Amino acid sequence: MRLLPKANPLYEKIPASKVVPSEVLNKLAKGGFSGYLRYTDTDFGADCIFIKGVLICVSSCEGEKERTGFEAFTLLFDKILSSGGEINIYRMTADLAVCAHALLLGSKLLSGSEVRQIDMKETLAQLRNQGLNGVVRFYTAERSAMIFYKDGQPIGYYHDEAKNVEASPEESRTVAALPGALVDVCSTKPMEELLRYNLLKMVNLDKLWEAAKARQTIPPKEAHLEQRAGAKAGPDDERLQALVEDLKEIAAAYLSKEGRIAVEKGLQKAGGNRILSDDEKAEAFINLFESEARRIDSNTRIDEMIDLMKSEIAGRLAV
Repeated sequence: MRLLPKANPLYEKIPASKVVPSEVLNKLAKGGFSGYLRYTDTDFGADCIFIKGVLICVSSCEGEKERTGFEAFTLLFDKILSSGGEINIYRMTADLAVCAHALLLGSKLLSGSEVRQIDMKETLAQLRNQGLNGVVRFYTAERSAMIFYKDGQPIGYYHDEAKNVEASPEESRTVAALPGALVDVCSTKPMEELLRYNLLKMVNLDKLWEAAKARQTIPPKEAHLEQRAGAKAGPDDERLQALVEDLKEIAAAYLSKEGRIAVEKGLQKAGGNRILSDDEKAEAFINLFESEARRIDSNTRIDEMIDLMKSEIAGRLAV
């Protein structure tokens, strides 16, 4: 996981098995929280960033695989139930939470560039002129230090040995001067734009948590299958309905309420929930839904959403 400031801890080292994560996230939102919740396990980590009670992003990391949005929530809940792990919650100012978003999901203006090959004075001047909202991060294999920016102006400094966000750039300069030091520059949108994207209004966390618990209690599939020639038992109505609800949640996470409605209408036109148990009919439904999704919002991550829906269908109905 990327280094985020650990100043101002609210709670630390909470056993994840002792809490209901959906309730914790909703309580943070109702309290107008700014900062982040971090979940860690031996091979997995996830961060949920809030600004003034708005959950602007969730990002998970397992090895080299990074996930966001609905998929990150699903992985997070599954890991908590299967592995335990711990939760830490850190307060931030709203401006620093914007910078944390830049670190996790921002655009990379520079990535892994050698400091010695860059005119840093000129680079920082350009960031100031461009009104950067984000972070300049200097690092080596052993050290890391960051400068946080709002509207092109530094608003704080942090490094891997600090207990607080600092007012002095000295440690950042020290890390930048180390042999082989690299630099990343991460930018993100202004706070006002980030606040328009509230995951808690797009994803039903309580339902995702209940679905995760249900997955943990599903008994092992029977090894014996009926040997009828050409016969294949279809999934029962309850499983199909659970699958449909999952597809609606995925669509809503990317397309808001219109996505949920598009899934419902698409299934009605295709012949009902049971078409999902037929590979060809399910594929036809997904193709039609993809076309409708691009009509609704061509700027969202349609390919990612469709991949998630296909994975959900395959996983729920696997024999």
